[in-house]
Amino acid sequence: MRLNNDITILVNKENPLTKDFIPNNLIAVDENENNFHNFIDPNMKPMIDKSAYEDYLKLISKAKEDGFILTIDSGYRSFEYQKVVLELITKEEGEEYASKFVALPGCSEHQTGLAIDFAAIHNNIYDENLNDEEIEWLKNNAYKYGFILRYPEGKEEITGYAYEPWHYRYVGKLSTLLYENNITLEEYYLKKDYYYSNEKNK
Repeated sequence: MRLNNDITILVNKENPLTKDFIPNNLIAVDENENNFHNFIDPNMKPMIDKSAYEDYLKLISKAKEDGFILTIDSGYRSFEYQKVVLELITKEEGEEYASKFVALPGCSEHQTGLAIDFAAIHNNIYDENLNDEEIEWLKNNAYKYGFILRYPEGKEEITGYAYEPWHYRYVGKLSTLLYENNITLEEYYLKKDYYYSNEKNK
C-alpha cells in the first residue's frame, strides 16, 4: 500500500521504504509494439502509479508535438529488483560509481511507482540516452505535467546523488512550486511550512 497515499512522499537515503512497500495502483505502460525497448524480461513492461499515468501521457504527447519522442526506460522497481540493479551496476562500474547513481534497496524512488527514467526514440530506434535538446525540453516542461527533475545539477550535496538528467519524479501540483523556487524535494521538506504559507498568500 502507498504510505498515506501521498504522491509527495520523500524517499532518499535517510527516508527509506520498507521491503514490503508495493504501490497498489500500478499501470503497465505498453510502448513496445514497435520493439523500441528490448526488455530483459519481455513480460516486465515499465509500470507507473495510476496517479501519474494521465499526466505522463500528456507529457509525452506534448513532447511528440514539439518533435521529441520520449519513452520510459525504467519505472517501478521492487525492493528485490533494486538489489539486482545495484549489484549489476556495481559489478560493471564499481562501488564508487554505483553509490552516486544507484540507490540502495528501499531508498529508491522507483519503488514508489512515481519515478521515471526517460529514454528517447531516434529514427525509430530505442536509445537509453537523451540528447541535449530533450534534456532541456524536459527541464523546461515536465513540471507543467506534475514531474520534477529529481536530481538536478548543483544539488548533489542535498539529494545525495549525482546529476541525473533522465530521472523525473511525479509530485502532482507541487511540481510548479518546486520548479519556480528552484528547490529539490529535500529542500521543500526542510522548509515545508514556509513554502506552504507563501503559496497560500499569493
